[in-house]
Amino acid sequence: MSLSQLEVLGFRNIQQAVVVPSPGVNGFFGSNGSGKTSLLESIYLLGNFRSFRAQNVSTVISRDAEFVLVRGTMFSGDQLAVQRFRDKKSQLRLNQEPVVRSSTLAEFLPTIIFDPTTIQLLLGEPDRRRRFLNWGLFHVKPQFAQYWRDYSRALKQRNELLRSGQSSPSLLEWTRVLAELSFVIDDLRQGYVSQLQVEFLKIVDQMGGLRGLRFEYNRGWAQEADLESVLATELSGDLARGYSQKGVHRSDLKITVEGRSIAEHCSRGEAKLLAWALCLAQLSCLPIAIREKTILLIDDLSSEIDPDHGELISRTLVQWGLQIFTTGTERGAMERLWGEKLNGMFHVKQGIIEAIGGY
Repeated sequence: MSLSQLEVLGFRNIQQAVVVPSPGVNGFFGSNGSGKTSLLESIYLLGNFRSFRAQNVSTVISRDAEFVLVRGTMFSGDQLAVQRFRDKKSQLRLNQEPVVRSSTLAEFLPTIIFDPTTIQLLLGEPDRRRRFLNWGLFHVKPQFAQYWRDYSRALKQRNELLRSGQSSPSLLEWTRVLAELSFVIDDLRQGYVSQLQVEFLKIVDQMGGLRGLRFEYNRGWAQEADLESVLATELSGDLARGYSQKGVHRSDLKITVEGRSIAEHCSRGEAKLLAWALCLAQLSCLPIAIREKTILLIDDLSSEIDPDHGELISRTLVQWGLQIFTTGTERGAMERLWGEKLNGMFHVKQGIIEAIGGY
């Protein structure tokens, strides 16, 4: 499944645009600030109802607009639409029917973004890696979404009781629920991480390998310990701080080289390659039915990765036959990277998007 038409209204500097993309690779070139990344961001919004560039969705609304609207029509005939107003009201629709949860959008239109911030998967805070794992599990293990919602509720309830500063039967009950759900979620994550590790190391080897590379998962409490017992032992500390210090909400991926962190051992270029390899591994782990409808958003590959590795990545990406939206400042560089796979070409200037044919 892929987009046959994209309509964008009031999105940053794109006042109004209608794009008819190819089901294969679509290239968008133009100068910096022309609106290329905003186009990718609008597709991401359509599939997630959030931005990969800003915390607040409302910030994407054009200066003179009252709302932003992104509507996508699929080759299957299905339609998806998201609308956000300045007063923070929103409308999400699938085939004209209202959508309550944004996760419905993510399930219908999976998107993976490769951009300059991808490196933060390895250099940034653990929260980003947790979201990365959760996105993969959401698509690989359908039951994960409900478990995670239940866990988030249990964590919220326990933290509210901890802030009272006193133990209570309710606190002990939510502690038990939190521990039980942590065990279930950790079991799902352990299986997914094992698969992700295999694919990640395989892709890194294809890129030339890296001696001493290790891939570890920290579940959020000691590996052999019972979480309910840990939470009971550390209750006084949790009460003093007003939040739960242990659980799957504290999990993390740890990738090291010869015992040192990526930031300590690798150049920025090497770190970028490893981060992109991790995203490629996630794509490899998706079930075929999910992968076939996943849209890839790639922001300026030629400036992020050196030419040799850039060509390797582009070859890896096109092998799945997915719909790809990629940007760049130069048409020639884009053509060298994607070659005959570049089915659609668009010029972007001051928010205006013009189709100029394929390769």
